[in-house]
Amino acid sequence: MNILLVDDDRATTDMLADIACAMGHTASKAYCGSEALTAASEEGGFDLILLDIALPDMNGYEVCLRLRASEKYASRRIISLSADADLCDHYDMSCFDGSLLKPLAPSEFMSLLSDRNIAPESG
Repeated sequence: MNILLVDDDRATTDMLADIACAMGHTASKAYCGSEALTAASEEGGFDLILLDIALPDMNGYEVCLRLRASEKYASRRIISLSADADLCDHYDMSCFDGSLLKPLAPSEFMSLLSDRNIAPESG
């Protein structure tokens, strides 16, 4: 599975990328919204995007809406990630396929990546 991890906390992003790669997945990292949009626009796309809500240049909700506006990401899995559950109350989170709270336990992330319902999209 090809995964994009988006979080301005580099330690979190790097740890999750290490776990994903150890599980046999391909992981790309972005530390802000504009980097995420650039990475997502490249050929092929990602099967799963884990997207922090509180990013330094734009919020994850805005990034998700921009991704969903493209045909490529209209139906791909995008999961929100936030350290502040109340922050999610400020947005219509229906554009996300799920949400996770930080600190994210490695076992919780591994379980997400092992989910049989996450299959690579064709096309």
